[in-house]
Amino acid sequence: MKTFVPIKSPQLLLRAIDDQHAFAVNCAYPNSLRILSRVQSDILAVIDNQTSVAALSEKFGIAADVVEEFLSLLARTEIIRFDQQFSTPRKPHSPKSLNFWIHTTNRCNLTCSYCYISTLNTTSGMSDTTRQQLLNKMVETVHKRDLKSIKLRLAGGEPLSQFKAWKTFIPQAKRTLQNIGCQLECSFITNLTILTDEIMAFSKEHGISYGISLDGLDVDHDSTRTFKSGAGSFNIIDRNLRTLLDHHIPVSTNTVVTNNNLTGLPRLTRYLIDLDVPFRYSIVKGEAIDSELLDKYLSESYRLMKVAIGQGWRFSHRHQFCDLKPSELGFQTCASGFSGGAIYVDGTVNYCHVHFGDATQLSYSLFDTDMDLVDMIQQGNHYEDMKSQDCQSCRYRSVCTSGCPVYRVNGKDPQCSLYHRFIPLIYELQARERLKLLQDYRMIV
Repeated sequence: MKTFVPIKSPQLLLRAIDDQHAFAVNCAYPNSLRILSRVQSDILAVIDNQTSVAALSEKFGIAADVVEEFLSLLARTEIIRFDQQFSTPRKPHSPKSLNFWIHTTNRCNLTCSYCYISTLNTTSGMSDTTRQQLLNKMVETVHKRDLKSIKLRLAGGEPLSQFKAWKTFIPQAKRTLQNIGCQLECSFITNLTILTDEIMAFSKEHGISYGISLDGLDVDHDSTRTFKSGAGSFNIIDRNLRTLLDHHIPVSTNTVVTNNNLTGLPRLTRYLIDLDVPFRYSIVKGEAIDSELLDKYLSESYRLMKVAIGQGWRFSHRHQFCDLKPSELGFQTCASGFSGGAIYVDGTVNYCHVHFGDATQLSYSLFDTDMDLVDMIQQGNHYEDMKSQDCQSCRYRSVCTSGCPVYRVNGKDPQCSLYHRFIPLIYELQARERLKLLQDYRMIV
């Protein structure tokens, strides 16, 4: 092996953490992040795809077998290879699971200023007939495709206004699918202004999780997410969020960052860290945002996260930025067009929930008898492959996957330059978290 020449991944990111440590990650290989000592970092840095293992050993005055062992460790996750056959995430031949956004109702008790649902408040909830047909189609598809899991994200409108109907459906659907070897997972995508003891007890019994829309603290949230009376909703959401956490019901929050709330991001970040709740920050789509202010307040928020990591906060388990996938990576941004889509209140199957009510979009129906759910996904609209040449050659192409395909501009996410700045920072924070865990472990043992 001493004559072998190590080759660095074209998607390698190598950065210092502090004076003694660095991190390396192959941005095209899942879970490849590694903490390196300064010497290890120096060895990796000088690899020029021409120098042999023996020459590296001589250059650094380190025994050849030690260098071999180190490089073999890096090769396990393709940070380096001894040939040019680097792998990249590939689209599987067929899905093994499905993930659907379910539009449970057009009714909502809030009047959010930016709501994208064009059919809001035009009809009520999904009918029992449509729900039953959804179950029929899931059973048909599981039998035909040998699926092992299906996830339903119950949204709206406000899905908890339809709780009684889904309270009946969910246990029935779980039992039916479990009997044929498929697990059903359900979550409510909610404004969390409705929460009762009955809802909580049901959620605990059936493993229901919650995704909550949160625009910020107090005035930042209340400026856009108000009741029809004009009253703000933050105080109610804060109380209900804490109640869910007290009852150990899985919950995460999503914040759409706009010009209206970006100055409040640091305060919101501190609040979410203190609650120890998973949270996602997404940049608004389809409208302009002040790039300088966005950079400023995001940077301040990530500085708070860096401090929290030093205090034991689990960054990699608690925060996501937009659709970025720094650890698991991906071949496309979301499930749409491959293993999922969006199902409207009348049973129409769409590529994405932003297309609800858009007659120009190709769609199918749960009541189509000659197609299963995968057929409808595969034969519907597809946007995933519309990527720019820049994206296809980018180091981070498997991390950001060009962003949401519905909102790409000239084949790339409008926040491309922002991602190039923050993806390395996100990897750095993951590395700092990993280093903190290693140091704490060494202190214990």
